[in-house]
Amino acid sequence: MTDPGTADGRGLVRDGFGLTALGFAFAHLGLGLLLFEPTLFPGGDNAGYLILGDALRSGEGYRDLHLPGTPLHARYPPLLPVVLAGLGWIGGVLVAKIAILVMTTLTVWATAHFGRRWIGGGPALAAAGLLAVNPTLLEYGHYVLSEGPFVLLIVIALWLSQRDDGRGALLAMVTAVAAFATRTAGMTVLMALPLAWLLARQYRRAAWTMLVAVGTLAAWAFYQRWAAADQPGYLAVLLLVDPYSPEVGTVGFAGLIERAAQNCWAHVSRVLPDILLGPGNGSGGGRILLGVTTASAALLGWTGAARSGLGAPEVFTILYAGLIALWPSVWTDQRFLLPLLPVVLLLALSALWRLPLRPGVRRLRWAVPVVIAIFGIAWAVAAIPGRVACVASYRADRPCDVPASSSLYASARWARENTPPEAVIANRKPRLFYWYSRRRGDVYPFSADAATVMKGLDAMGASYVVVDQVSGTTGRYLIPAIRAFPSRFELVYEGGEPVTVVLRLLPAKADIE
Repeated sequence: MTDPGTADGRGLVRDGFGLTALGFAFAHLGLGLLLFEPTLFPGGDNAGYLILGDALRSGEGYRDLHLPGTPLHARYPPLLPVVLAGLGWIGGVLVAKIAILVMTTLTVWATAHFGRRWIGGGPALAAAGLLAVNPTLLEYGHYVLSEGPFVLLIVIALWLSQRDDGRGALLAMVTAVAAFATRTAGMTVLMALPLAWLLARQYRRAAWTMLVAVGTLAAWAFYQRWAAADQPGYLAVLLLVDPYSPEVGTVGFAGLIERAAQNCWAHVSRVLPDILLGPGNGSGGGRILLGVTTASAALLGWTGAARSGLGAPEVFTILYAGLIALWPSVWTDQRFLLPLLPVVLLLALSALWRLPLRPGVRRLRWAVPVVIAIFGIAWAVAAIPGRVACVASYRADRPCDVPASSSLYASARWARENTPPEAVIANRKPRLFYWYSRRRGDVYPFSADAATVMKGLDAMGASYVVVDQVSGTTGRYLIPAIRAFPSRFELVYEGGEPVTVVLRLLPAKADIE
């Protein structure tokens, strides 16, 4: 569907629609600044991206500087680290965070224009308005993670796919390649474009874009095999029952079906309501009803859109929803559903807009997105005072990290001042620990067998281990090994609240003899 004034790029901000879309984008930017958090996300992936950016900027290559031996990195595609490497010449973490916020702001604007061409102006503006105040998008707007650029690139690729000319196809494919170069899950939009054009019987366009897609996937797979042949691939991780408990093993076909059913219900009943309203305490009846209603409306919207043919947005929805349904259940959260959120909102609102309402009551359709937006605004209003206080605390050199992370970072700073530069320190968050300590290390082995854990520490060349409070795996795997081999460990640091302990790893008696 082509709207006047958008086919050639004119009218993006000149008409009422464009000005409203721009207003929603600036509203998101304003809220994002008020909710800005200067501290690092405690998950660790952000430190991984920053470390890769440092490695590229320093000329050391695409390497994991935090690991012993600084091996080539082969897990994350390189686009975000490349961007961070460039931003590093301008400033540090805060500059990177601002860049991510700009990307989520552009996502709001781009969703409006993509939706206008795909399903119509009313649902498009409503979706953009909801994204502007969406708690989850606002949160990821200050995390140095791939969600910001990934969601933006997906929306732009799908927007460009709505153009009928060859230039639009080329730009859409370039953007899809960029999405895959940001996150491996971008394979969904990368494959959606040629498949959609194949279904539309545009065989020439489908052929060359399929070649580009397959070539891109093969190039990354070849690099992964060359750089890290001993590391598990995407499929191997997908088949694990629990990536944090590898001893449990893998799932079979029946297990994948069961996992898909469980994940779908979790996404509908818990994750989707949390994305729309902000994190809640459990899955109450109202939240479940919201999730089921939104998902059902999105399914109806998808069915209505597909009646005129399966375009790239419709195919992408199938592929991406299938991917996150099969992903290990331990990772079923907002982060993985967020890239689908703009499409889900557009589809659900398109179903709402197609209801056969009388002219006098059609305006009441806006009541639904307005009510949901009020919840998002209420979440922001409640969170802003704490975030403002966090920024003030940060400026006073008192970062407002969560207590367990703050305790871990304090031990890392101690290690930077009190251990030799060549020390290898095993811990649960090696990327974050390296960021504050500049001491290399890796995660202790995830094994219930104490001897296996000790062999892994020795093979790593660990000279210290950290007993932290940031993850249950420390109590599950590391602490039993310490208790089983007490003569191998010596206390050298204890501090923080909750307490973090650093132990020196001593040679085995056989090694001494």
